Amino acid sequence: MTDQKIHNRELVGYFSYAVGQCLSFGLVGSFILYFYTDILGISPAAAGAIFLIARVWDAINDPIIAGYMDTLNFKRGKFTPYMLFVPFLIAGITSLSFIGMDLPMTTKVAYAAVTYIAWGMIYTLSDVPFWTMSSVMSQEPQERAKAVTVAMLGVNIGIGSASIIFPKLTELFAATSSTKGYMEGAICLMLIALPLMVLGASQMKERIKPNPNDKITIRDSFRVLRSNKPLAYVLGAFFL
Repeated sequence: MTDQKIHNRELVGYFSYAVGQCLSFGLVGSFILYFYTDILGISPAAAGAIFLIARVWDAINDPIIAGYMDTLNFKRGKFTPYMLFVPFLIAGITSLSFIGMDLPMTTKVAYAAVTYIAWGMIYTLSDVPFWTMSSVMSQEPQERAKAVTVAMLGVNIGIGSASIIFPKLTELFAATSSTKGYMEGAICLMLIALPLMVLGASQMKERIKPNPNDKITIRDSFRVLRSNKPLAYVLGAFFL
């Protein structure tokens, strides 16, 4: 039987990936609205409409992406290939989201909408494999719990670090920047996040190989929801 112990280097890698991914999440979650309204000059109503459209699309798009991922298997593993490749996309789209421009307002709104929605979709390509990884790293519940605990710690540190580091970066570049240092600060933060994610993903190992004959249909999923009311409530809350 394959060794089910998740080794320390894997836990460090899982933690590292969480920090890097959530530097992007914390940056966009905390600062993108101010960037839209106070730097690009987009109205709060337009920014709110962008967020609303993106959230509705997420509710539709996320389960589609997750379901598609579940049908694929790669030589390197089921989730590792995503976690090695998608960080480059996250770093790129996060940086592009904070680019300043002297263009008509409709163009600014359209650019903000496209980049924000694209960021959400790309983040899903990273976040789904990241959280699912713990289920294929070991069959032992205690080992899985240890991995998830480490991941949650990394998530909190990543989000918190973005809130602390990014304002310092904007101050550093503000004097010579047309975006008050936001564009330069975002690029610098992603240059920190990218190696944390790629190096972190390279340390993890998928021990559990999926059975290609296991097929879960949409009907099976709804059957589980009918029999598991707490799960249905949690998913309903996320959808809303």
